[in-house]
Amino acid sequence: MKRLFSILILCFILPFAGGCANKAETPDKVGIIETAPWPTEEWSISTPEEQGVDNKILSDAGKRINENYPNVYSLLVVRHGYLIYEKYYQGMNKDSANPIYSVTKSVMSALTGIALKEKLIQNVDQNMAGFFSEYFAEVDNNQKKEITIKNILTMSGGLEAIDDNYSAYFSSGDWLDYAIKRPLTDEPGTKFVYNTGLTHFLSGIITKTSKMKTIDFADQFLFSQIGMSIKKWDVDQKGYYGGGSGLYMKPVDMARFGYLYLRDGMWDGKQIIPKEWIVESTKRQIIVDPEMDYGYLFWVQTIKDKVHNKDYFAYSAIGSGGQKIVVIPELDMVVVVTANVQSAAIDKANTQDIISDYVIPAVK
Repeated sequence: MKRLFSILILCFILPFAGGCANKAETPDKVGIIETAPWPTEEWSISTPEEQGVDNKILSDAGKRINENYPNVYSLLVVRHGYLIYEKYYQGMNKDSANPIYSVTKSVMSALTGIALKEKLIQNVDQNMAGFFSEYFAEVDNNQKKEITIKNILTMSGGLEAIDDNYSAYFSSGDWLDYAIKRPLTDEPGTKFVYNTGLTHFLSGIITKTSKMKTIDFADQFLFSQIGMSIKKWDVDQKGYYGGGSGLYMKPVDMARFGYLYLRDGMWDGKQIIPKEWIVESTKRQIIVDPEMDYGYLFWVQTIKDKVHNKDYFAYSAIGSGGQKIVVIPELDMVVVVTANVQSAAIDKANTQDIISDYVIPAVK
């Protein structure tokens, strides 16, 4: 009680001296008084034990990676705003910006929410045909004109996916044209079908409505706001930056992105992404299978702590090869994994197992 009183006095007396300005408040639900500075420049470092996490179990995670995961590049754990575990493998380091593949889609979800905030997009029920008359003038099925932004966000556009033949898609000369010419296999909005080509339209919509390159829009409204430094993002032959993949990120920046979502889109007193968008994006919008749901380009699931027999709600940005940004609100935690897409675990385990078998059970 005395400690709490002291903290309150400091916050009252020293607001202009920065005593409590620049602090990311930890949610009341986790019962923590301490606060961490916003990691706009650098992450504040703490030990696992100081943040209620078993250091030995996290160390065991590192041993397991060395023994079984020659593909893993990094494992980062953030709790209560502090970076409590940061390890790199296979010659990588904190400055290594690797391709994050479909984690790019979750970034596009964030940019779509910002575009709505900036009134570049009216609502998610707008038809994408209204933005791309050049691609919809002579479609083979008029139902394609009914595909909405929400259908893109929930992977329910009804088009045959391009993901079974990436080489044909990426070498097509026009990614948007290739995607929209796939057959319509389902009525838009009725069925989840993972489709990287469909999400590329979001990048096109942002470019058209903002009159900015997607990378410049992202830097102005998102990346620079939270201290992310993005140097590389693949672009198609028409000048549209990849809406389904192609972004390169450092693990510490992936953690910043996840932390922004954990804090409901707020960063150092500024609402970067509308809170309502965060809520909509990270709740079930469509069922994928009995174990996984999908929000707005985020995977939504329950992760089981087998050690303590407890379930936790989590949402994730996931990319090919085991790239992960996993947010676990109840634990006030963000976990990042990066990996080599051309390699795999010795026992073929998914990198998700590192999180479910070690990181989550490590929380006391």
